[in-house]
Amino acid sequence: MMVSMKSSGLKMWLSVIFVCLSCLFARAQQKNYAIIMDRINQDLQVGINDGVLTKRITKNLPALKPDGSWTDINYADAQYDPLNRIKDMASAYIRPSNKLYQNVELYGAIVKSLQHWLDKNPKNKNWWYNDIFYPQAIGQTLILMRNAKTQLPVELEKALINRMIRKLKTGDGANTSDEALHYLYRACLTQNRATLDSAAKYLFEPIAIADGKEGIQVDGSYYQHGKQQAIASYGRVFAGNSVNAAFYLRETEYALPKAQLTILVNYLKNTFLRTVRGSFYDFNVRGRGISRKDSLSSGMGGMVGKIKLFDPENAAYWDASALRTARKKPVDYGITASHSQYWKSGYTLHLRKAYTFSVQTASTRTLRTERGNNENILGKFLPDGATNIQRSGSEYANLMPVWEWDKIPGTTGRDYPDDNGATVLKEWGIPGTTKFVGGVSDGIYGVSCYDLNYDSVQAKKAWFFFDREVVCLGTGIKSSTKENITTTINQTWLRGDVASSNGAQANGKGEIWAIHDSIGYIFPQGGNLEISSKAQTGNWYRINHFQSKNELKHNVFKIWLNHGKNPQNASYQYLVVPGVDAAALKKYNRSMIQILKNTDELQAVKHTGLDMLQAVFYKAGTLAANGLSLQVDQPCTVYIKDLNGKNPMLYIADPTQENASIKALLKLPGLSKSKSIDCNLPTGAFAGATANFKIKE
Repeated sequence: MMVSMKSSGLKMWLSVIFVCLSCLFARAQQKNYAIIMDRINQDLQVGINDGVLTKRITKNLPALKPDGSWTDINYADAQYDPLNRIKDMASAYIRPSNKLYQNVELYGAIVKSLQHWLDKNPKNKNWWYNDIFYPQAIGQTLILMRNAKTQLPVELEKALINRMIRKLKTGDGANTSDEALHYLYRACLTQNRATLDSAAKYLFEPIAIADGKEGIQVDGSYYQHGKQQAIASYGRVFAGNSVNAAFYLRETEYALPKAQLTILVNYLKNTFLRTVRGSFYDFNVRGRGISRKDSLSSGMGGMVGKIKLFDPENAAYWDASALRTARKKPVDYGITASHSQYWKSGYTLHLRKAYTFSVQTASTRTLRTERGNNENILGKFLPDGATNIQRSGSEYANLMPVWEWDKIPGTTGRDYPDDNGATVLKEWGIPGTTKFVGGVSDGIYGVSCYDLNYDSVQAKKAWFFFDREVVCLGTGIKSSTKENITTTINQTWLRGDVASSNGAQANGKGEIWAIHDSIGYIFPQGGNLEISSKAQTGNWYRINHFQSKNELKHNVFKIWLNHGKNPQNASYQYLVVPGVDAAALKKYNRSMIQILKNTDELQAVKHTGLDMLQAVFYKAGTLAANGLSLQVDQPCTVYIKDLNGKNPMLYIADPTQENASIKALLKLPGLSKSKSIDCNLPTGAFAGATANFKIKE
């Protein structure tokens, strides 16, 4: 009997303890919801200008009909509006600093417009609006209105929360995190543990290395819609959602795990933020978004400012990046020299304090820049060696409507009579056509190559990256089409005067130069150089059918080489020298640059000032020049540093990504005898990456 009583008492105490623990857990969980929702609410109001917000609302309110619909919105094709307008009204209604704070008429407009949306239940043919934007915008509005003294009608809010429910698609990279974000909103609104668990799990799911799949690649680039470089298109969505998730969930039980934090920080520091110069993206990383107005404006300051709150170890870096991208510091503030060869994506990024220079290519292993949803209609040649050259960062911002799209900077192709020749005829998923595409890098310098065979034009194109200059070589240019074949050097906003020695050139021979907007161009062997500084016309609609048809007219600087019709082995050589004026360009010491070879078998450049050699071997062969000899038994890209030293470094990569080993035989000025090296190359996911070898006496 005594045992039974003791047992009963123990059970009672265990029950009490369980109830207490449950209460404590419930309170802790409620605290989580409150903390997270408060952070979301505060974040939604960052950067709001009350005057601009009020002006926008008072402009739209008169068009709101008694039934809660707007007269100027087609609800059969609803996109960002009307939900953005409703969110604007909610923002103003809850802000004590706004003239419309607690305005009775505004509250009525919010309620009836939300009710109309609920009753109408609009659908868009683009799934993204239905499954991502609509539930996100509804969730944001409801979270804002939770701060109102007069709450939304309970049944209306409940019905809208139910409308937010979507089946979450997992394993879909940036899209997964986009959908998980509105799961997080819904979890906070409903205080539902299971929904919050799912939101946290899938917000962080894409923060992983996903070799060959959609997401971050082993080289630090980003794939979406197949093996397509998407660093600041879908990669921007991924970065924004991941940063927001880590920011909202920090210091809770849902905080981003350390291993994933490392992956995210590496992507942001070593890839994503490097593509932003000042406050503007490199156009090569925006994908089909290049065809949207303001698509190169990064709006990065707010996002970067959040990162140090969950990654304080790198606070100084994030502070410098936030100041630079918010234009509070110069575009070179906190910039360090780097050179990144993204062998998975065909993208090269060369970064210096004075400039950014990038190249985008495509191979049989990757997809060309996509056209989709009638966006990027004229972007046919974007992955054919397009070069982005930035000093201020804004050189190309909003210029795309008036671009001549068969003259994208850096590309070699047909000079069509109109832009129809640049039309991408198929939506989504067009593969590249050649396999010899890639480059070699030591993280500071490197060389990239592109075997062009597209649109009935062939060429061997290579870029050699140094400090003050980038050397651009092309050879084996062939085409039997009726159009002239051209190589475009640049096409950018006309800013200031254009100077050149072009008029003094005789018969296209002899060195010539040109300069515009503090960027110099030198053509060591001349060529049929053409320069235009005329106004060009166009509209956004012609490149993106969701954009305006209003005609635009802008003054454009355009510089290109004309190889004529039916070239069979044409070539070009030019140097890009950023950060100079005309006087400095004339004094520039080009003798340090020695172009040793420019044939369809071998392209090679020696920089005597940096004591380095860079070469592209399109087939096995030997380079012999100026007392040095380099022989390889397979096609490859090669870079030798400290040529005249006693311990040179050899960097080598296989652009075909097929060879596990390449044999190199070297005779260098600083070595007393020849050296033979069996270069074992990275394989698997790292095939195409650079291998390095110290050459010892």
